[in-house]
Amino acid sequence: MKQFLILLLLLPLKGYAQLSFNQTEFNFGQIEVFNNDTAYFTVTNTGTKTIHLLPTQPKDEYALLCDSKTILPGQSMQLAIVYYTDKKGKFSLSVPVYFSSSPNPVNLTIKGQIKSIAETAFNICPSIESSSPLKPNQVPLSIVVRDAQTLEFISADEVKVTQNKKISYCVSGYNSKTYKCNCAYGPIMADVTKKGYNPNQSEFVYEPDKNTLIIDLVKLPKDSVIEEPVLVEKTPSETSTDDTSVAVFDYVPNSVADSGFNSHRYRPNHLIFIIDISGSMKDSTKLFYLKKAMTRLILSARPQDHITLITYAYKVKIVFENYSGSDRSAMLKAIDTLSAAGGSNGAMSLKMAYELAVTYFIKGGNNQIFLATDGLFNSSKISDDELHKLARKYYHSDGIILSSIGFGNDTKALEFLQKLAKNGRGNFLRINNTGSDIEVLIDEVKLQSLK
Repeated sequence: MKQFLILLLLLPLKGYAQLSFNQTEFNFGQIEVFNNDTAYFTVTNTGTKTIHLLPTQPKDEYALLCDSKTILPGQSMQLAIVYYTDKKGKFSLSVPVYFSSSPNPVNLTIKGQIKSIAETAFNICPSIESSSPLKPNQVPLSIVVRDAQTLEFISADEVKVTQNKKISYCVSGYNSKTYKCNCAYGPIMADVTKKGYNPNQSEFVYEPDKNTLIIDLVKLPKDSVIEEPVLVEKTPSETSTDDTSVAVFDYVPNSVADSGFNSHRYRPNHLIFIIDISGSMKDSTKLFYLKKAMTRLILSARPQDHITLITYAYKVKIVFENYSGSDRSAMLKAIDTLSAAGGSNGAMSLKMAYELAVTYFIKGGNNQIFLATDGLFNSSKISDDELHKLARKYYHSDGIILSSIGFGNDTKALEFLQKLAKNGRGNFLRINNTGSDIEVLIDEVKLQSLK
């Protein structure tokens, strides 16, 4: 009888979500030149329930980064630990990571031996002089360096910021082509140098809503000899119309300018993107230009703006969830890796998007879903009419807007998307291969979030 009772107590535990790690200890071994080396861990949900990564108290000596905050059953999440130190020798650090599946943390350990420290290493703050860490909730300054002709991201030899006669040297951000620097809000002067390019200098007013500076470098002619550095100043209005570039970004340093968002004109946003990555999206440059438009939008997002990305083919996947605009590096990395293949399960992704829109609803803000596809859902579980009713229901009950992005020339599919957007009180958008199409997402968000 006692054994039977024990068995009954154990039965409810079967099916609880479980985690499987590829490793819980990362050994760097001997590091010749330490430069904020990063340890990677992969965790897989082997259970039947969705697992959420819970907030972790930040520490000065490390940063915990992730490519998602939710792990669906059978899917994986990548975690990264960036270590900050100015000490040589052996080190061992244990980082507690909490998940919704257990009240106890999983301890991830990184260890190694540092022989020397790089001059550009981010030792608590990315500056070679002694300075204080970022203030709570302060958004770090990001500097993007591009080739002025192609608008492609390039790695600089040196990026430094001068503020109140103090110089701070910026370091490359996590998995991105941006450079991070710790300085106070206010006016700064940024200097960028790279071999083979004219150096460039730019004034900037660094603020919470205006924390990204884009600096373009002009390539030197071959075999040219420059006796003294020449500073090439560009006005904010100078932009490239080359459609073969990675993306078209405009930086306007005036806080009331309308090139991006600002707190005075636009409400905070939670934007949920549902992207069709089934095989039909692979047939042309559909996904390529969508990614360019999303990149343009993300680089304009503010810390108070949040973005969620859902993809669908055979399976529905939450790529990242409720990321702040200050998490742009992680979002851009995730978008860059998207590729198309497989079948289609769009109806379930739309229902999931509405659930997340309610979960992370911003009161008084713009809560908006974007559905991007080139075809019909063709779901046996929910009809097109039911999807139209779903869009109407959530708009009238919660004010959640649905806009659609159509690709291809399937008449029925485009009509379906137009009607869906109409019921969701959003707009039907087209993204092709013209420079103006890169702006359609940010224009639509501005329209819906304008105060």
